[in-house]
Amino acid sequence: MAIAIQAISSHPVFVRAVEKTLADIQDFPFRTLPAASNVTEAILHPDPPRLFLLDACSLQTDLGPLVRRCRANSPGSKFLALLSPATGNLSEKIRLFYWGIDGFVELHKSWQTELPQAIHSIMNGDPWVPAEVLMVFAKQAKALLEMQLQPGHGLTAREGQVLQLLMRHLTNKEISRALIISGRTVKFPVANILAKLNIEDRSGLLPEKFAMQESRMDSDRFAR
Repeated sequence: MAIAIQAISSHPVFVRAVEKTLADIQDFPFRTLPAASNVTEAILHPDPPRLFLLDACSLQTDLGPLVRRCRANSPGSKFLALLSPATGNLSEKIRLFYWGIDGFVELHKSWQTELPQAIHSIMNGDPWVPAEVLMVFAKQAKALLEMQLQPGHGLTAREGQVLQLLMRHLTNKEISRALIISGRTVKFPVANILAKLNIEDRSGLLPEKFAMQESRMDSDRFAR
């Protein structure tokens, strides 16, 4: 079945530009849902997973919690954020990547050329983000393991995959979709990861909690 794509934007001119760009795509099967002006309208009715195109310029809200609301309504959805060049700095992209956003297109002159490429990449399972974002993500995942992993333990390949998805706020249901395994099967690596890292719950794997843990450890080292 063709995937569904839905824009969330309160700017009619932008919506028309997106619709025109999508209409010109011929080599990728998808269906276009009517654009929503806000997240409440987008999640009015539960729907299958889709690719959300988020107009950060018109939404005037933090895209992270917005993504969480959309995913709670349609688990397994993907997200492509369209950012103003003035606000699309690296630190913001890193933060939003941790929230589960899969790609970024800055609204420069050639954004309509880049948008189809980004859509293809994301729907093929590859994030459309700067290499620097992936490097920071990998570095922080490695640091988390070095700081928290209990002596004599290591993560299996599957647990490593699950850890990366947990760090991006994905739920068990979304992890099962991403890895094509049952929801029940997901519970075992999640429990093993928490035990091996000596973390009480999955919130301890999120970047904001990890940053607090890292800061406390640095303070302890300085005090000694």
